[in-house]
Amino acid sequence: MTNSLDIDLPPLRIPDTVIETDAGKIVLPGQAIEAKTVTIDPAKVGACMEAARRAASGAYAPYSGFHVGAAVVMADDPAQEIRSGVNVENGSYGLTVCAERSCISTAVTVGFRTIRYLAVSAPASLDGPLSGRMPCGACRQVIQEFSGNAGAPEETLVFVDTADPDVLGAVFDVPRLLAHGFSFDGPRD
Repeated sequence: MTNSLDIDLPPLRIPDTVIETDAGKIVLPGQAIEAKTVTIDPAKVGACMEAARRAASGAYAPYSGFHVGAAVVMADDPAQEIRSGVNVENGSYGLTVCAERSCISTAVTVGFRTIRYLAVSAPASLDGPLSGRMPCGACRQVIQEFSGNAGAPEETLVFVDTADPDVLGAVFDVPRLLAHGFSFDGPRD
């Protein structure tokens, strides 16, 4: 039996800021995200985070020594299987694959297209600020690509590991994770 839990994500309101210069105005775009309630399965989120923590030990990080593990549950997977991934570094750095994209690619390869839960763990940074273990910009954009519709009953949620073993993670929906993310609304093949 699945025990679900409703959690409230608070509103986020940052107004636009306009700076006057001799050459013209500069606009610093704000953001307004409404409060919302999302439903989670704490047991599934916990299992996903555990898989991410376990996966981190298998990362290939000979250059940075920064091991990251991620695990994903896809909303469109009837079995709700947990798939994990790790960062795989390359001497040219630009060819490095992040853990988040690794596990998402594994799920997409077998036919799934919508992330329900994504857990990320970077054990070496657990004693530092949250910003030291957040998904990078490329990963955030890929998360958005495979995210569920905002406000949907099974909206995509990202859980970032914390230093507390009793905490499932810091939770983000996609708008809170990626403000002003790129979205192609033009024609598709």
